[in-house]
Amino acid sequence: MIDYEKVLDKGMENMLNEYYVKRERANSTSVLSSYSDEEQIAETEGVDMDSVYEARVHRMNRIVQLGYGPAVRNYIELYVNKRKRSSSAILGLAQHYYPMMKEVFDKYDLPEELVYLTIIESSLNPTAVSPAGATGIWQFMYTTGKTYGLKANSFVDDRRDPYKATDAAARHLRDLYGIFNDWGLAISAYNCGAGNVRKAIARSGGKNTFWEIRNYLPKETQNYFPAYIGAFYMMKYYKVHGIKPANISIPTDVDTIIVKKEVHFEQIAHVLGIDEKEIEALNPQYKRKVIPAFEGGNYALRLRSKDIIRFMSLEDSIYRYDYDTYFQPLQMYVSAFTGKPASGTQGTKKYHTVKSGETLAKVATKYGISVEELKKMNGMKSNYVKTGQKLVVGYESKAPASTATDKTDKTDTEASSSSSASSTSTSSSPSCIIHTVKKGETLIYIANKYHTSYQKIAKDNGIKNINSLVVGQKLKINK
Repeated sequence: MIDYEKVLDKGMENMLNEYYVKRERANSTSVLSSYSDEEQIAETEGVDMDSVYEARVHRMNRIVQLGYGPAVRNYIELYVNKRKRSSSAILGLAQHYYPMMKEVFDKYDLPEELVYLTIIESSLNPTAVSPAGATGIWQFMYTTGKTYGLKANSFVDDRRDPYKATDAAARHLRDLYGIFNDWGLAISAYNCGAGNVRKAIARSGGKNTFWEIRNYLPKETQNYFPAYIGAFYMMKYYKVHGIKPANISIPTDVDTIIVKKEVHFEQIAHVLGIDEKEIEALNPQYKRKVIPAFEGGNYALRLRSKDIIRFMSLEDSIYRYDYDTYFQPLQMYVSAFTGKPASGTQGTKKYHTVKSGETLAKVATKYGISVEELKKMNGMKSNYVKTGQKLVVGYESKAPASTATDKTDKTDTEASSSSSASSTSTSSSPSCIIHTVKKGETLIYIANKYHTSYQKIAKDNGIKNINSLVVGQKLKINK
């Protein structure tokens, strides 16, 4: 039997280590430092807390019909007593995520209190992953996510995108309510699947509410709806239990841009001079810190609005910055993603011969790709493979003798040398070359190209503002 309280405990612990929450925890003046997840506060002496909790839960009844019992009390205590620090962090995250989520649920004419399911699913952690593989703030399994348009592959997992996943969750819950016409059953089906709820209804003799079929549901699901009520209670009555929302400072001044070329988060961070961890936190759907625009498509990047403006002005420089360093090691994954050699490489197909007992999943795991990607590369519609069958599992990429980047570098160097030769009597010397600034180049890009530091170039050329380069400007690069 699964101890559901331990499942929730683990989820809350993982949430406390997420970027924005962890940053707030490091603040000694944060309200999070005044709570403990281990210390329990004794109940008020002489007060019948069961009666208090039950009356409050009764007042919470709206469209979703709730209930009260020992299991519900246990989860109320978990959130308002045993895990106050986690609840404070959840309340802080809720201030960021719930306005968006409630707007989505209103669009589908669904009860807004359903968004509190995210508390028991993931503790509002977009990158949460369960032992069974359920992923994201709404904890979608792969197949269910795919049904609702959430793609998942080696690079991208839409289940980790809070916006896309919320829209999918709203549609999924709407469909489940359409099947059972009862929110307690629909919520249970969200946890264990509609098939298991139908079986429980049949075993109960045709009963049609959660409390009537509870004992016929899978063990974990028996506690799922009570846990939801406990989380719902915390959201309504946290103030009377002395819990304050933590100030989780997720930026609200965020904008989106569609990238034109594959790009690594480190490239963005280096050229724009921003925190790579924040890029990850704002774009949790990208699993490898890579936006895989290998063959076009709409791949969005979220950054603070001021950084989006800078990204647009330095876009070409960002794409070029140390490109081979970031993407040569990824050629195998690029091949799997696109089904052919990556742009700019000459590749031969790499094959795997299926051995006795091997499945498509085993082969995919061996080569670090997904089953769907392996099927795409081999034009397969089913998962069936037979012993001796040859499968394309990627490309053994061999860089051409002269890549586009090499040509550019060579041309730049030749131009620099020519410029240097014509200026020997002035600024040039055998120990330096002259670089002419081209459109889109930044001081960081130029420094990386010549294996030096941008600070040194700035000092040698009397540059006080590194963002003040102009096209045609000549820079002395000391070797």
